[in-house]
Amino acid sequence: MTFTAQPLPIEVFDVTQGKVIKSIPLNEKNKEETLKLVKSADSLYPKLNPTPKTGFMIKVIFDPAEEIETKVFKQPVNQVIFIFPDAEKPYMLIFNEKDQPMFYYFSEDSEPFLEMLGLD
Repeated sequence: MTFTAQPLPIEVFDVTQGKVIKSIPLNEKNKEETLKLVKSADSLYPKLNPTPKTGFMIKVIFDPAEEIETKVFKQPVNQVIFIFPDAEKPYMLIFNEKDQPMFYYFSEDSEPFLEMLGLD
């Protein structure tokens, strides 16, 4: 009997409701879109309190970690949380293999990713 590990789902968390409102299986297509966004990291997120009061967050876990190189970092990434506050530019929280959190803005258009997840 063989057991294959199920890919961890992409989770959509509604900040206002304080709960996960959607869970989507990670597949090649949405993983590709996720990586496009991560690879477009272009500057550090400057604010001290990164958690928005409204909006939503999307968590994606990579197992195994993805080796990623951008103009602001080069390291394996095992988890990313995209943060979409209601009235400001979206940004992301990246965890490397040591689970160190780092916040970055990204330049890639997130619309295709959101549409694919049914969040438009």
